[in-house]
Amino acid sequence: MKVSDSKAVKTTRFLFVDGNTDLFKNSKLLKTLSKFDSEKLSIVFMGLSLVCLWYEALFTHLGAGWVESFNFGIIFLLLSVFFCNKRHLKSTKAIIYLLLFVLSLLISGLWASIAGLEMGMVFTSVVLLSQFILAFITVLTYKNKTLLINMLLTLSLPLILVGIFQGLWGGETSKLWVSSAESLVDARAFGFFGSPNILGSLSMIMAIVALAALFDKKKWYYFVYELLSIAVLILTYSRSAWIGLSAGLAVALLVKNWKLIFVTPIGLSALLIPSVKQRLFVSLSREYLVDAALDGRIWSVNNAVEIFKTSPILGTGPGSYGGQTAVYYNSPVYLAGMQNGYVALPYTDNQWLEILVQTGIFGTVFIGGFFISHFVNNLRQYIKSKSYLSLGVIAAIVAIFVNGLFGNIWEFGAIAVLSGAYLGLGNVYEK
Repeated sequence: MKVSDSKAVKTTRFLFVDGNTDLFKNSKLLKTLSKFDSEKLSIVFMGLSLVCLWYEALFTHLGAGWVESFNFGIIFLLLSVFFCNKRHLKSTKAIIYLLLFVLSLLISGLWASIAGLEMGMVFTSVVLLSQFILAFITVLTYKNKTLLINMLLTLSLPLILVGIFQGLWGGETSKLWVSSAESLVDARAFGFFGSPNILGSLSMIMAIVALAALFDKKKWYYFVYELLSIAVLILTYSRSAWIGLSAGLAVALLVKNWKLIFVTPIGLSALLIPSVKQRLFVSLSREYLVDAALDGRIWSVNNAVEIFKTSPILGTGPGSYGGQTAVYYNSPVYLAGMQNGYVALPYTDNQWLEILVQTGIFGTVFIGGFFISHFVNNLRQYIKSKSYLSLGVIAAIVAIFVNGLFGNIWEFGAIAVLSGAYLGLGNVYEK
């Protein structure tokens, strides 16, 4: 029996590899909605959504706080969905897994609401997670990929420049953003966000966007932007973004040519910067690990596992644990923790751990299926076309997944929409 005929291979193909069958073909609903299709309008509204999400703090400072109050970021995102080319929408395995994830969210939320969880908490969490899904599905329909890429780079440039200024010439950073052992880190770039880790996640993705565009189009301005994005990424001192980018680029090099993996040690040259070296190695110190076990990430993992055991199948409900929504609504789920309601750290600092607790095994399996299937199909696409866009999407899939192991990245629309939009570029319409 050939390996290609084995049950394991057939099962893997069925679960993760896109075929010729399209469940959306001849859909009357999509045909009706396609009367309003306008890719240019959709891209414009996608850009407006990102502007609102990336610069809402600036708008508030300028006296336009109503931009955030009225959730214009989400409104523009919905308009982007409305005007996208529904006729180009295909039922890829990635989309199917995301739709199943939404179904698991709704079932988990309904079950938790019946058990007494506040509906506002459930609704807020579903909206937050849906931002990634909506952006991903919308961009899947775009044919003009270069226009979207250039828009992302242009709109994020002010953030990048402000971040560089903050990191080099800004004032002393908040003591909450560094540990007492980090004597060399006195300023962390944060842009217009409430945390340097958000800017770190953004610059991580934009570095991949610019690098893929540089190799694809070979334009000098992509190289300049790449240098700027790397600079601000370093100045955010976001370890999770550093590790995410390193993992993404390492996998992309392996896919491109396994021999290129030998150039990865060049990245270690960043350790020549004393503050970077200290920032990385302090997380391996005994003092840091002890603190992490008492009230940090290690404690959070242990506490999350205890709460997960109380509802492993459907989870405790969207928004109920580990993120800003749970903190805002004072979620009662924390009472099921290993210390009877005492919370040393209210956040999981891990997007996938948060999803595991909130949506249980089903939701986690569907998110895992999304990442695996999207990786597999972009890998197949790259092998066929040698497209740098596909290679960039592969790098971004890995980077976003690894980054999510150390932060609640989809709690923030600024990152959820950006990551959904860029990953959505990797699809069957690439030429």
